[in-house]
Amino acid sequence: MSSGFRTLPDGIKAQIDAIGPVRFVFGAARAYSDDLRRRWVGSLDLEQVEDGVWLGVPPASTGRWSQWNMAGRVIVRKDLPKTTRSWTIEAPDFQGGGTHPVDFTRDAYQRQRLYGRQIEASVVRTDEPRDSLVGSVLLELQGPFDAALENEYLYAASLSRTWFGSATVFALDEAGVPQIPDHKFAWEFLPDGTREQIREALERKLGQGARTGEIDIMVDRLVRVNSLNPVARLVGSTGLQRYIGYQFGDDFVAFENPRLGNALYILQGDWAALSQLSRSELLASRVGEFDRIIHTANWFDKLRLAVYDYRHR
Repeated sequence: MSSGFRTLPDGIKAQIDAIGPVRFVFGAARAYSDDLRRRWVGSLDLEQVEDGVWLGVPPASTGRWSQWNMAGRVIVRKDLPKTTRSWTIEAPDFQGGGTHPVDFTRDAYQRQRLYGRQIEASVVRTDEPRDSLVGSVLLELQGPFDAALENEYLYAASLSRTWFGSATVFALDEAGVPQIPDHKFAWEFLPDGTREQIREALERKLGQGARTGEIDIMVDRLVRVNSLNPVARLVGSTGLQRYIGYQFGDDFVAFENPRLGNALYILQGDWAALSQLSRSELLASRVGEFDRIIHTANWFDKLRLAVYDYRHR
């Protein structure tokens, strides 16, 4: 299992804000497998309460945030004024065998005791929009983002990341059931053009949702990769994610997410279907159908070699 967060990431704040005035929980959705079910249910010590549903309070051994969820903790309130603390110790006399009291004082931050809340974890198997396991933290919250509730968001998101490896915002329907979004997206082909024309096309497609610098990264990489003469350049988006792709043949496409910025994936075969998978699904079950190039200093040289091998295969 992963650890929680020190502070609430900006990306999670954006998810909360984007969901609007609805109730939500934090959780994770993954393609169903018996191995994943055993890992989630077993490590969190959950009990099956009905067919395809498991509930329970995960034990303290699953991580620091789980320990706090069970037993609570003491936090230092640096946002409050310091208070003066006084204490006395008994010190030995310089002469003789007796002792005498010595008083001390100092200014210190106030401390607050947070009691354990025993928030439950839920794991549910669902077939909508696809056969999935949905893990969630059973602490209902309200969107959009409210700075006054940031510690509450942090608490629930950290439990989700500890228990399920990630923290995604899932809106709740009227019955309180998490709604799992369909992450599929459609690629759109970018027209040929100059650097500025490429930028304008990307800004029309992604500009309002893109973070500062994302468009610049996309343009720089598209221009550089264009020297390898891809047959098409693609752009796609889903939710908060942005993707760019370079197609070198019917069964050879390289794509990446510039927000993550850590790897480029070369998809071989049915790239349109493979591109719908999450990175974890791709890495776990699609060995042989993709290659992965980390964005180190020589990432472009590696891509150029892969394209050369493909064209001369």
